[in-house]
Amino acid sequence: MEEIKQEMPQGVSRRSFLKGAVLTSLGAAAASMIAGCAPQQSSSAATETNAGGEAAGSGASADGSANPSWLGERPTVEESEVVNTVDTELLVIGGGESGVCAARRAAELGMKVVVMEKQADETWAPIGCDVGTVNSSFYLGTGAEPVDEMQVLNEWQLRTYCRSMPSVAKMYATRSGEAYDWVCSLAPADELEEYQVYYSFPNGRNKIAVNHSGYTSFPGTVSHRDFNNKLGNGENQPAWGPILRYSIDKSIDLGAEWLWGTTAIVLIQDEDGNVTGAYGDGPDGIVQVNAKAVLLACGDFSGNGEMVLALNDEVRQMAETSDIDTSDPSGFMGMGQDGMGQKLACWAGGVMEPGPRAAMNFGNGMGAPGLTAIGNYPVFGPDGKRFYNDAQLQFGGQGFFARRARGEMMCTIADGKWEQNIMNQGYEHNMSSTTCAREWDLVKQDLANYITGPDGFEVYGFTGYGMNKSKMYAAETLDELADILGYEGEAKQGLLDEIAHYNEMCAAGKDTDWGRDADLMNPLDTPPFFGVSSTADKNRVASGMVQMSGVLVNDNLQVRRADDSIIKGLYACGNTAGGRYSVQYHTLMAGNSVGLAITQGYCAGEHIAEHLDEDLAFADEYETTLAELAEARANQPAGGPPM
Repeated sequence: MEEIKQEMPQGVSRRSFLKGAVLTSLGAAAASMIAGCAPQQSSSAATETNAGGEAAGSGASADGSANPSWLGERPTVEESEVVNTVDTELLVIGGGESGVCAARRAAELGMKVVVMEKQADETWAPIGCDVGTVNSSFYLGTGAEPVDEMQVLNEWQLRTYCRSMPSVAKMYATRSGEAYDWVCSLAPADELEEYQVYYSFPNGRNKIAVNHSGYTSFPGTVSHRDFNNKLGNGENQPAWGPILRYSIDKSIDLGAEWLWGTTAIVLIQDEDGNVTGAYGDGPDGIVQVNAKAVLLACGDFSGNGEMVLALNDEVRQMAETSDIDTSDPSGFMGMGQDGMGQKLACWAGGVMEPGPRAAMNFGNGMGAPGLTAIGNYPVFGPDGKRFYNDAQLQFGGQGFFARRARGEMMCTIADGKWEQNIMNQGYEHNMSSTTCAREWDLVKQDLANYITGPDGFEVYGFTGYGMNKSKMYAAETLDELADILGYEGEAKQGLLDEIAHYNEMCAAGKDTDWGRDADLMNPLDTPPFFGVSSTADKNRVASGMVQMSGVLVNDNLQVRRADDSIIKGLYACGNTAGGRYSVQYHTLMAGNSVGLAITQGYCAGEHIAEHLDEDLAFADEYETTLAELAEARANQPAGGPPM
């Protein structure tokens, strides 16, 4: 490549010259797509695209002339607007689970770190409280046996249809327990005892992995709940923040500077497109942070309805096929972030990962009614018949309910052996805190004090935060329960006949109708009988808690361009990065999203601190390789073997 360097025209950057060599072999159509991903000033007229964003995944419109509407025009900042300048080695944008861990870990390894966090110091809080990790010493301390890390890795890949990055699955399987122990090592023992709630079964089944209907789930989840309202926000509210806060304080003790209440505006790039820092809007005005590396840990885009509709085809299409108006994007917002991390990366030349893009628990108002634990009991339809394998616990897998008829009634039924039956289920999120000792006692108390009749009774809502209760119904006979749940005539008789048939299959030990697992074939034959019914709806589509897709990165979490080259100095982790999930969030153990976030942050901070110079050199070497490959393709003789 020495000859190429010598022939570079004056005033043309190395990045621009090599990019031209690559584009020459890619052709005009591909070239326009790549060009559209570069930092640019796009006209307002050209940015108007449809809700799907014809090339939303590329970071550019189909002809490369403008950004899609969800991305908009790249912001500009004038030097005269800057009121403060900070120099550092690593700038972490975003101070959630992954950002906190990255900042602390990099600082521990001697790096100078600045964190740009949009929340104020006094009101900072992370999202979530369930942390699922593999073989943490805290969980193993409950008596659980170590999990086979390679089994976890393979299960992750199977649940993502082998579409996630294998390096992501391996990082989670082999280092998540280490990351959790590291976070909790700073918290006082009395706080851990107060807030940690272990997902495990009272009969000791926390010692083994469980396979149901082809899905293997694993013990390892620790929830963090303020069960006694020590924090003053209500009983059973999330208490992960106080534990994670010790890592913030540790990073500061090690020299990290936190720019609280500061929202990132745009990344700073040199003439070659390398990222050298970022501008942020803080309490005192615009701050310029110069850095050798920038790590985007900004979370997801579920808080931006326009991005949800443009980037998550399933959400948009589910709305369209249910005749739900998509003209107001605010109706499709979730609990997460505004997508700034993805925007920052795309303005700098990065691209979104290809679809299908995953979300966490979106739907359109349809799903099996919950009864102590979804998936543990049979579900019956409007004619009284079962209509699927109701033991399959894959989180979000009930999206197929969207294909069922609007207004369709269904019910879930359990009997007096409910407590014994729950012991057989897996560790999917649907079992959730049913098996946490604190919640378990409350559920048992409520069900022990059941009231028969059409008025129902209240049961502790163990699957969510807080102390809310939900309505359940009880009867001494299945005939009475069918009446209470709303079955009449042929439908009622169909329900009673189906339960009798189900009980016969339980006695035989095999579900010949839908393949329910043998260890979950528990007959409904012991009073009292409990039930919950609901009516299918299609009047809303939820984005879910968070969106689970992000920008393309390589195995070292460096952000990639559409031509596969690397944006030097730019990394992404957590929900800002792609390659983590596919189609839907999965729960081989509950809380693996937060577990992966802290693990990626921990590993990203460590990697950048130890290998930044190597990564910068590799980016140059790889770009040279791309140019050489492009040149070889351009000079390939007609009819020759493909390069």
